[in-house]
Amino acid sequence: MSGHTPDDPITAEIRRAQRPMVGRRLLSWLLFLGGIVAFLVAPVLASLHGGDESAVGQLPIIGALLAEPAAKTDARMLARRPDPQTTPDYAKGEAAGFYQLADLSGYKAAAPTLMALDRWWNPGPLAVAHQPWADDCRVCHSGAFTRVKDADCLSCHKAISDHVDRKSVHDARLDVRCATCHLDHQGGFALAQQNKHAVGRDCADCHGDIKKSFAKTETENVRDFADRHPNFRVQVADSTPATHDMRVALKRVRLPDHGQLSEPTNLKFPHDVHLDKKGIGSPDGKVVMKCANCHQPDPDGINFKTVNMKDHCQSCHALKMEPALSNREVPHGSVTEVLNTLAELYSFVGSSGSVPRGPEPLTKTIVIQRPGEPERQPQSFVRAAGNPAGRASAAAVELFEKTSCVICHEVKRIDGPGKVGTPGRNLPQWSVAPIAPDHAWMPKSSFSHASHATATCESCHDAAKSKKASDVLMPAIDGCRDCHAGAKPVSDKIVSECSLCHGFHMPTAKPEAVPAKPLEKVQKVAGR
Repeated sequence: MSGHTPDDPITAEIRRAQRPMVGRRLLSWLLFLGGIVAFLVAPVLASLHGGDESAVGQLPIIGALLAEPAAKTDARMLARRPDPQTTPDYAKGEAAGFYQLADLSGYKAAAPTLMALDRWWNPGPLAVAHQPWADDCRVCHSGAFTRVKDADCLSCHKAISDHVDRKSVHDARLDVRCATCHLDHQGGFALAQQNKHAVGRDCADCHGDIKKSFAKTETENVRDFADRHPNFRVQVADSTPATHDMRVALKRVRLPDHGQLSEPTNLKFPHDVHLDKKGIGSPDGKVVMKCANCHQPDPDGINFKTVNMKDHCQSCHALKMEPALSNREVPHGSVTEVLNTLAELYSFVGSSGSVPRGPEPLTKTIVIQRPGEPERQPQSFVRAAGNPAGRASAAAVELFEKTSCVICHEVKRIDGPGKVGTPGRNLPQWSVAPIAPDHAWMPKSSFSHASHATATCESCHDAAKSKKASDVLMPAIDGCRDCHAGAKPVSDKIVSECSLCHGFHMPTAKPEAVPAKPLEKVQKVAGR
């Protein structure tokens, strides 16, 4: 202050600046209370009217201003809503990496709170699948004011697996959080869209030179489906099952560029005979069969139901035991069950002297003959010479080795008696090889037949020329490229990024062994 007098203008200005402002404390409280009202009280009151769209419209002046934008927002949301028939979603409880169509038929987006005031503390609407827990943050956020942890996600999504086995592959690019790719609070359908598109962004970073990341892998380098993708690897049985209890190992084999890949099946089935354009014999005369006669889609349209004897074969390949009793058949079951049925039938005929026929007329029996053999009629054993055991034995030889079992199965005569204590114990015995188990052909990818309903079966599967059941009729990559381009758009083709067929979370690293498929067991009927 030296050099300045008390009346100096500069001194007076300094003193005025140092003087306490009138009402400063009051202003601070007003600002504080205003913030509380704007960011706490008002959102709380607004949340009490959450989803009440009519409340917005009833507001004076503001309601009229917000009505038209709200209608446009609703229309825009409906237009953006994806088609449930083409939206993949993870199937809870199934094997990791398996996808099915999401059920979005009953979805309705929640209306915003009054004037959307909850946006101060709400980062955005949850995905459709998570909306049941929208009012309880603790379901996903195990700690207050902390981000969602992987353990929180895995508490529900227990079937999710890693992309690869972390014990064998060490790559820093795989050390990411769930929320790195799956961001919630982005809208009702944001997660579904992320799942479809986020996977393909960085695949080529590793798979473009996969040996660098994992030297032992059998996967080849991949960069783009159009021209830098190897032929498909399909899963097949590694060996022929010896017994029904045997677990058959599965292996993945790359489709050859030329030639036919085979799989041991123990089944005799010529597709070319059944798909003959001239028709094939049936009880109703010649019929022209189609793929759909046997291959029927499952409820979601992704795969097909398992082909079985009763629904798809028995109408033509009836297991009739006796021409004089052509409406009755032996069970499509174990050898013991077949022999027991024959032994009991001919024992009854021998003791009663009559054939147990019902009131219905006898149906026609189809006789399947080898090429070049003379035409013959079915042989009846009811009135043949010999005792009941001899007739049953002759009928069994005809059934297993000439007319029925041997037509589709690998049948071998074996020595020794049958199962102790059964009616057919003393008849000749056979071994019918179990057929290969049902299994996924491409366990590392997702494919929906429903999405390809406009294509014909013949355009992908060359079954009409297949003479053996062992032929693997899976399409090669060149057939898929007729309709699918890579990541870059191509005229008249579908843009196909990695995520269209592959998920990040893979199933088990190695295919698991599965039991051989047994023949259908006959149902025990009381009193028989």
